[in-house]
Amino acid sequence: MKSKTSCFSVTILKKNISRYWPVWALFLCYLLYLFPFRIWLNIQNQMFYVGASETEKQITIITPALHRAVMPLPFFFFAAAAAMMVFSYLYTAKSANMIHALPVNRFELFLTNYISGILFLVIPEIIAFVAAVMVCLANRITCMEYLFWWLLCALGVTFFAYSLAVFVAMFTGLILAMPVYYITINYLYAGCLYLVHSVKDILSYGLVQNTWNPGKSCVLSPLYYLINHLNTRIVYNDKGRAEGIQIYGTEIVAVYAAAGVVFVVLAYWLYKRRQIESAGDFISIPMMKPVFRWGVGFCGGMMLALFTTGQLKDSVKVASSFPCMLASTLIFVSICYWLAEMLLQKKCKVFCKKRFGDWAALVVLSVGFLLLFELDVFGIERRVPESGEVEAAFINMDYPLLVAEENIPEMIAMHQDIIRHKKEYQNNQAAKDGKSCYATFRYYLKDGSMLERRYALPMTEQYLSDADTPSAQIIAWEKQEDSLKREVFGFGYENNEYHYGTIELYSKEGDTMTYRFAEDEIPPLIQAVEQDLREGNFNAFYVYSDKQDQPYYLSNLYLEFYNHADLYCNMWEYFDNYRMYTEQKTELGQSWQRGVYITLGEECGHTIEALQKLNIVNDTWGLCTYEEWERILTEGK
Repeated sequence: MKSKTSCFSVTILKKNISRYWPVWALFLCYLLYLFPFRIWLNIQNQMFYVGASETEKQITIITPALHRAVMPLPFFFFAAAAAMMVFSYLYTAKSANMIHALPVNRFELFLTNYISGILFLVIPEIIAFVAAVMVCLANRITCMEYLFWWLLCALGVTFFAYSLAVFVAMFTGLILAMPVYYITINYLYAGCLYLVHSVKDILSYGLVQNTWNPGKSCVLSPLYYLINHLNTRIVYNDKGRAEGIQIYGTEIVAVYAAAGVVFVVLAYWLYKRRQIESAGDFISIPMMKPVFRWGVGFCGGMMLALFTTGQLKDSVKVASSFPCMLASTLIFVSICYWLAEMLLQKKCKVFCKKRFGDWAALVVLSVGFLLLFELDVFGIERRVPESGEVEAAFINMDYPLLVAEENIPEMIAMHQDIIRHKKEYQNNQAAKDGKSCYATFRYYLKDGSMLERRYALPMTEQYLSDADTPSAQIIAWEKQEDSLKREVFGFGYENNEYHYGTIELYSKEGDTMTYRFAEDEIPPLIQAVEQDLREGNFNAFYVYSDKQDQPYYLSNLYLEFYNHADLYCNMWEYFDNYRMYTEQKTELGQSWQRGVYITLGEECGHTIEALQKLNIVNDTWGLCTYEEWERILTEGK
């Protein structure tokens, strides 16, 4: 007997609403609290009324609620819950056989359940929108266009998230597997990129770890991308007054909404070809089972191998991570592969000749993947720029050092020398008595990109005594007067105009005093500090040496200044934000007040002598080391 409804069943819709009402009820409560109720709470907060115009007040009231309401994670969560509920009959053999025995075709079943689930999400969003509008009208808030934009954005994210969830639901016959697959597909691309990046970092010599920046390609990982690119911000005018709200990322939502149509079509195509007998299986599509085995084996095994290698590398000094990574990969890839097969077969006895060949191929592929980076097939380790490519170059060992343009070829030659001595330097780092210090080579290239490498350079007497080694060369550059002045006084120090300064002084009885320098006392102090820098008396505080344990005083020399040429910048800030100060034409500094602290040690003779000549340091008030201060306090007690 044919169904009277050819493409939609009202009976199934009513049944879905009555059975799964907690899904849309919870979603509605969540949206009502997050949007209209939060707006009402903000209205009651008198903080929004202080010193603000009517427009600013309204924008400030709406923005916090809008910021939370636009977050994509809850939409994806409830979309997955709705899809799981309306298609839950596919996950048990009894339910699947019963539903498909009804006088309705598969198109009717799919469309009815699809519409049921999306109504669970769309109707609460519309209700929340209407409630928020009513709250705004009741409180004379007129900038409600932002609420409408939120509704459009929410509907777009919901449509895509739900369509993707329905598509994923067709892949499995096990209800508990569905949310796992849903999370996986939302992070699969970004996760694979991160996996490759992590293997590259741990096996390629010199690569700086924790610098992963996947860029726009991670649009293929929807939830990950939306979390990072869908948000709100207040728009300010030239006078710094709030004049509007921007929801940025809406164009991405439009693209995803269009992709949602494709997922709906694919989901129906899979549903038509789905075998009822697949209920209870981890994978309901036979052709996807090899992909599941290889995906779990490779990705799961590599992640566990990376974790194990990272733990061992931190606790045990090793010259190279490759042996540990190789052994861990062989073990964990094999374990994950056979576990995946057990899940597919739903039994533990899965070892057979047919699968051993498949397993062996996966192991060979995994080892080959590691060898690509260990043998530097892509030239990642050997990548050193030409002098003509470099716009600016830095070396950061003890502090960021801006390499002079004429010294860039020498820096590149130094970099190449480190690569040639890779094994030697790695063995030194792993040796118990091998002293080393990390040095970062950073090149800002003329094409707008940046190349950065980081190496553990030997700091033993053998290397430091040879002026041609990179360790000795970098230290020699760090000891140059101009380099030290930039580190102490900042980039553009030549234009600093000092006008104020203080120093903490201590008495023999344990009293302390903050001495403020007179205006005529500052120039001789600056000259004395510069003389000590010139003679290397501050090296123990800024440059690697055997005098790192030199006692230093509790008294820091604090100097304030203006840089009227707008050329001041802390060297660490300049090192990290070079592009901001060049490409964006941002001024290095402004004419506002700046300050630097200078640590004093016993070898800073010229500075101490200047303090004594000015009678700042005398028999009553003087400088004090930590050890002396502890002794004074102990004796005082």
